[in-house]
Amino acid sequence: MDGTTLGKRVRELRRKAGITQLDLACRVNISESYIALIEADKRNPGMDIISTLANEFHVSVDYLVSGKTSEDDNLRVREWSSLIRERSQKDIESALKLVRVFFECMDSKK
Repeated sequence: MDGTTLGKRVRELRRKAGITQLDLACRVNISESYIALIEADKRNPGMDIISTLANEFHVSVDYLVSGKTSEDDNLRVREWSSLIRERSQKDIESALKLVRVFFECMDSKK
């Protein structure tokens, strides 16, 4: 653990991105006040919101939650983010289903 909290990491990433709490709230479809509460460590968001924030900032969920990261994780997140950027939610969900089926098939061959 890097000694900081999820809220502090979100605030730092938001500031590095040069966006306001309102901008971030609009991008991830939650309220500005909820962003403020997360950054103040007064709310612990669910994994769905953490995942959305990680995608928005191009970091791993592990980094947001624990502060741990690796360059490999960062490269994978950036690659996946670039693949889904500007795709519809329906396209993203369809791709996720395909990836799940692929890995299930791979796992069944072990």
